Amino acid sequence: MTRIKLIATDLDGTLLDDQKRIPEENLAALKEAYENGILVALASGRMLSNVERTEALLGLDCILIAYNGGKVAGPRSSGRPLLIHRPLPADVAQVFVEFSHETGLLLNFYDDEILFAEDGGDRRRFMELYTRRTGVPYQIVGDLEREFAGVSPTKLIVLADPPEAARVVETLRARVGDRACISRSEPEYVEITAPGVDKGAILGPVASQFGVSIEEVMALGDADNDITMLRAAGLGVALANAPERVRAEADRVTDRTNNEAGAAEAIRRWALHST
Repeated sequence: MTRIKLIATDLDGTLLDDQKRIPEENLAALKEAYENGILVALASGRMLSNVERTEALLGLDCILIAYNGGKVAGPRSSGRPLLIHRPLPADVAQVFVEFSHETGLLLNFYDDEILFAEDGGDRRRFMELYTRRTGVPYQIVGDLEREFAGVSPTKLIVLADPPEAARVVETLRARVGDRACISRSEPEYVEITAPGVDKGAILGPVASQFGVSIEEVMALGDADNDITMLRAAGLGVALANAPERVRAEADRVTDRTNNEAGAAEAIRRWALHST
């Protein structure tokens, strides 16, 4: 088995339990891997500043893959350099702003590490859900189209109840084609990044910057937006709580869920075992 030199782990539903906490066993396993010389990358749809908060809880010096790969920063020990920033083109972003206006659905607009949104209708319910899960506050604006004309956001999210979110994915893909990358993460989230920007596309270039081949990377994930990362990594591991469509794309599947420290199981079985 190829020696694992970098672990790239998703946060929500993977490293974190359903209460958004890090199980102690996950923390211990990641620290053990780190102490054995294995690099750790936190790969999330969350904002960079939000991913940094999880890194602080871990007490490790990590590579941060934020916004599903839209922004990547190096370790603190290297001065936290911004390695990658690939925002969504402004004209494409406006298509999603118009869609939000047409449907009344909440649109998260991420620019310069600030989360902007319009209020009204049913949007407040989803704002409260998102802030409860992530701790990220909203900055309310009157009209995203007017306020951010010509601005290229790092990422967008449309939020809706799960059955509607599934329909939104298909509607938006039909509307924009290959001008954006659209995926699901949480059941209510439809994540939108620039074309060619996803966790899998970013993983190889990031690993190579640290002298690691893609075959030496283990990726951990549970959601649709993790599928490309599981495919790209030398060893893609889905957690037991992942939907079947995600587990089908993985090389390995844990016996345990995210609430049972499934990430620790994966690290100990397939990363530390190979060192």
